[in-house]
Amino acid sequence: MTNRLWLIGAALALAFAPAVARAERRVVDMAGRSVSVADHIGKVVTLGPVPVINSFVFAFGEASTIVNGLPPNFRTSSRWKYQEVFAPGLALKPPVQVAEGGPMVEDIIDLAPDVVLTMSMDSVEALQQLGVPVLYLAWRAPDDVKTVMSLLGELFGKPAVAKRYDDYFDHMIDRVGRSVAALPPADRPRVLYCDLARLTQPHLIAEWWIDKAGGRSVTSDGRAVESTSFSLEQLLAWDPQVLIVGDPRAIGAAYADPRLQSVSAIRNHRVFAAPNGAHLWANRTIEQPLTVLWAAQLFYPQLFDRAEVERQVSDFYALFFGVRLRPDQVADILAGTPR
Repeated sequence: MTNRLWLIGAALALAFAPAVARAERRVVDMAGRSVSVADHIGKVVTLGPVPVINSFVFAFGEASTIVNGLPPNFRTSSRWKYQEVFAPGLALKPPVQVAEGGPMVEDIIDLAPDVVLTMSMDSVEALQQLGVPVLYLAWRAPDDVKTVMSLLGELFGKPAVAKRYDDYFDHMIDRVGRSVAALPPADRPRVLYCDLARLTQPHLIAEWWIDKAGGRSVTSDGRAVESTSFSLEQLLAWDPQVLIVGDPRAIGAAYADPRLQSVSAIRNHRVFAAPNGAHLWANRTIEQPLTVLWAAQLFYPQLFDRAEVERQVSDFYALFFGVRLRPDQVADILAGTPR
């Protein structure tokens, strides 16, 4: 009886004992905020442009730490199925933001994340007031991808992975750059990346990767805004020689549109859909070095072998995401048409 009472007393003491303080450290995010985070990161919430942020987490072999799923507006499209390939079980996890992008604060608190990663200062302000550890990530300039990787390398205790990515990034951009450097400016194709239905160039980063791949972006005018609109008359005046769209269904629509029949890209059958893996390659994504190689192969098939692009895609996801894709999956991503 005495032993039993002692066991009960010990159990009650443990139940009501104050929690042992977890080991913590401070990490400075891309807004210059010093944030206290756990020494070991076991639970991560990604908030805002979730596929983009997820891809950074994948690159550190930390896909299993993500405790939230894709937002509702992403769950209805098969275009994001490779998120599940790179992070099995992701589809079963709960969303933590509404379709408009706002955080579901109570649901985030219930998940008890060790850290929230977001590119929204509004979300940072909302969560930090509640004591939730949240890091702000920013990506405006092309090299910001390296800063994000460095920050997450510190967060996950894997700086060597960040360094490996930086080296890969620089090597790929340099390798393509050296191949196209000798080409006369007049030989570089006029390129338009756009949403044809809306007549917009949706992402500023496209000006960078088109240039690095040896093309001349017709929308490159020194703008600082993320998205720019143009008229049909302007499109016809630009007369792009290569047309890149974000949705593969837009290819058939482009060829069928009677208003576009005089455009060089239409006449020469040079309309392509951007690849789509962890994210749409034409937009901001950790896959950006692959975007440059892919685009260079489109622009200059005589300089770049398609088989090399396929090998690089397979090797990239194996090296950084820990997933060796099948050849049909590589082809699927490059076509921008996940089945």
